[in-house]
Amino acid sequence: MEGGEWRNNIINQLRARNKRETFAFQDIFTFQSRLFDNVNTLKNENLQLTLVNERIRYSNTESVSSGGGIVNEKIQALEQKVLSQQEELTSLHRRRGESSQQIINLNAKVHDLEKNLQAKDIIISENTALIASLRAEIQMYENNMTELQGLNQVLRDEHQALQIAFAAIEDKLRKAQDENRSLVERLIKYKAKDADKMNEENEHFLKSSNPTAFLINTFGRVSFGKKSDKVKKELEEAAREGGSRSSGSGGSDDKIMDSLPYYATSLPNKVALRFDAHDGEVNAVKWSPTDRIVATGGADRKVKLWDVSKLGTSENRGTLVGSNAGVMSVDFDSTGAFIVGASNDFASRVWTVGDQRLRCENPGNFLEIKSQIPWGLFAL
Repeated sequence: MEGGEWRNNIINQLRARNKRETFAFQDIFTFQSRLFDNVNTLKNENLQLTLVNERIRYSNTESVSSGGGIVNEKIQALEQKVLSQQEELTSLHRRRGESSQQIINLNAKVHDLEKNLQAKDIIISENTALIASLRAEIQMYENNMTELQGLNQVLRDEHQALQIAFAAIEDKLRKAQDENRSLVERLIKYKAKDADKMNEENEHFLKSSNPTAFLINTFGRVSFGKKSDKVKKELEEAAREGGSRSSGSGGSDDKIMDSLPYYATSLPNKVALRFDAHDGEVNAVKWSPTDRIVATGGADRKVKLWDVSKLGTSENRGTLVGSNAGVMSVDFDSTGAFIVGASNDFASRVWTVGDQRLRCENPGNFLEIKSQIPWGLFAL
């Protein structure tokens, strides 16, 4: 269908071109055809005049003797007419040559136009093939776009479902955290009650026991008392006997070791608080000497401040930036107003905790930074 349209279009253009280019020369063609007709007519007349001239000459030779004045006049008139016809024939030949040259020029122009037309036909065919390929490519892109739109819609639906599920899980997590917080508070209350009871028992035991007795409460705290008088007497006897006995007497040594007071300590057995401090590794942790604030330095080139005053929770109090490499060590000054960090870029930096701004940077010795901060002494 498309091939027939462009062929008809080319034919119509050729017809319009022929009409446009030949219309201006239509008079020349008509005049040339008239010249050809006139030339043929003059040729015939010339032939007839030649025959008449021969006849007159023949008759003239016969009537030489007789007075031929009238005949001579006729001959001269005919000769004059022949000359005029020859001149007209010459002018017609000249015009014919000019018309032939014009026709040659027009044929050359037509030939050039035909070449241009062929080149344009080639360009049209190439453009037609290109248009067909582009249409096929557009169709392919439209199909791909339709598929991507469908996939995008599916992903949107999945994302919406995941958001709903995430909201439900987050709600469950919030409820679990609230429940955990209430359970922790109840546990703390129970522990406090147990501690009060144990302290009362310790006090009661201390009042009724000897000087070196002790008890350990539920939080690992040690309450010292005294042992009975019997143990005291045994210690005195062991001390008197120690002067006379050698150092290898094991029985007395055992009694002395049993009589000495000792301390007890409790090791942590569970995690009290856990949170993600940095995007990468955590290289340094330091407590503030004044507040319940923890400073952490990590491989993400940041120093972060965390408020852990509330039990079981951590709140980000700020992020100190400016380091060009991972922070490997952090420390507070004695007042807790300044914090220093050392990183892998061979530099140390000092920030103020209050406004969390970088106050000093030195790519050298940390002692030089201490000399630049006269209002804070760092315990390093």
